[in-house]
Amino acid sequence: MFPIGSKVVHPFYGAGTITKIQEKSIGESSHAYYIISTVSRPMQLMVPVDRADEINLRPVAPARQLLNDLQICAEPPADSEISKDLRARQATMREQLKSGCFDQIVNVARVLYFMNSRRPLGTVDRQLLEQGKDLLAGELALASEVEIEQAKQEVEDRLMAMFDTGEE
Repeated sequence: MFPIGSKVVHPFYGAGTITKIQEKSIGESSHAYYIISTVSRPMQLMVPVDRADEINLRPVAPARQLLNDLQICAEPPADSEISKDLRARQATMREQLKSGCFDQIVNVARVLYFMNSRRPLGTVDRQLLEQGKDLLAGELALASEVEIEQAKQEVEDRLMAMFDTGEE
């Protein structure tokens, strides 16, 4: 069980802080819910305490680990990492984003960012890229105790490093 004030990651909605644990009665049964205030979007989530494991609610990873995971952004993806089948690629990327695993989300953002440098992304791919960047920035902001905009800039900088030639 997470105490109030815990920084957690919901696999689909991203990082947030548990602001309270509230009892709700539905019919004859009563259940405890985590009330989570999310970082990247102004919303509150209600997650049943007894289903937190099933939902894969997890603690925010340490900032050092997240920054380490972001290092792969500097490496352009190999051709084999980019599926030619649009629908299959998008379905796989949706699943990776929903996994809540930071390193999988990093990979989605990295591949789509690279593809966008070659040609403008379609609507769905653009939405997946933005969702990935938001999820990454949200967890990074909470772990590093910085504002969301600063974390978004860090993610963007890490992705742009893929195209640094080292020539100044």
